[in-house]
Amino acid sequence: MISVNEAKKEVVKNSKHLSKNILSVENALDCVLANDIFSPINLPPFNQSSMDGYAFILEDLLNNVPIHIIGEIAAGKNFSYKLKSGEAIRIFTGAKIPEGSNCVVMQEKTTVEGIKLNINDSKLIKGANIRYKGAQINSGQLALKKGTVLTPASIGFIASMGINTVEVYSKPKISIIITGSELQKPGSTLIEGNVFESNSYSLIATLKNMLIKPIKIETITDNKEETYQAIKKAIEESDLVILTGGISVGDYDFVSETLEELKVETIFYKVKQKPGKPLFFGKKNDTLVFALPGNPAAVLTCFYNYVYPSIKIMQGHSNIFLRTLMLPISKEFLKNKALSYFLKSKINANSVTPLEGQESYILSSFAVADSLIYLPENSELITKDTLVEVFLLP
Repeated sequence: MISVNEAKKEVVKNSKHLSKNILSVENALDCVLANDIFSPINLPPFNQSSMDGYAFILEDLLNNVPIHIIGEIAAGKNFSYKLKSGEAIRIFTGAKIPEGSNCVVMQEKTTVEGIKLNINDSKLIKGANIRYKGAQINSGQLALKKGTVLTPASIGFIASMGINTVEVYSKPKISIIITGSELQKPGSTLIEGNVFESNSYSLIATLKNMLIKPIKIETITDNKEETYQAIKKAIEESDLVILTGGISVGDYDFVSETLEELKVETIFYKVKQKPGKPLFFGKKNDTLVFALPGNPAAVLTCFYNYVYPSIKIMQGHSNIFLRTLMLPISKEFLKNKALSYFLKSKINANSVTPLEGQESYILSSFAVADSLIYLPENSELITKDTLVEVFLLP
């Protein structure tokens, strides 16, 4: 049995970047760039008006030269005429600034008498309301570095440079196997002695939150042959396999025995933590295997602390763990000194509160939690207002 910190180090050590993949920009959200991106164009590609108004020569205003409107330019229209002294062009946001002009006055600061333009803005300077060519980025300049996580804004930025595909690290192919003969699908009539299966729903939701769709979700009974065939196939097809239940040493727990028969290398089995002590992490060839406990709260706790960072590494992320804060705990808590604890919790204005219902089978408290308090081993009595590490749930 190893410590939480040792277990996390092993996960990091054994999780590797997946291969690179070329995706269309619109399908690359939350992916990680596998290469630097350099802009192929100047952005803006031309001097551009930043608002609706009139383009003119500032010196005309300063020298009291009468200014007359000679035409207009809409966005997307080309205008080849070079403006002369005393001339102005009606211009719209995004339109190309006509040659010769050096200033745009917003329409709210003007009045028009026939074709004569009257400007009522004493604060205008050269270049006012003009977005100059290359002001955002120049052609050939580094736009986004390798390792950048693609957000909606960065995807829009890439598209604005005319780039429609990006090279990113692949998302992992993940299989989920839920074990337990007592499990029934929600929506059916509950048979005496059975329970509704929830772990696959929680895991699918966590992966969906990471913009990943598992390639397989399978619920199997506590049958040795069925367990063997399901795990064997999942390992062959996946980058990562997540199992829940069947990892203990009961007469109907076949996961551990099957993993051994399939020659899955054990990296660690059992972690000094609560909940989720019977946690298995191993690998076969390039496929990682996490066998999580069956209790629903333990499943989520183990996922966020071990599976989540493994997936992040596979995708090329550098920030792989849940974000953390240090906050005072709102009440006293007594724990087993030999184990690290993860407590379902709620962050208040200036503190964090452990919720009622910390048992590993209880999801109702997890359902309203926004964080997990981490209490390391070798600590026992945690007094009120002690600063504790808090993991923020996604």
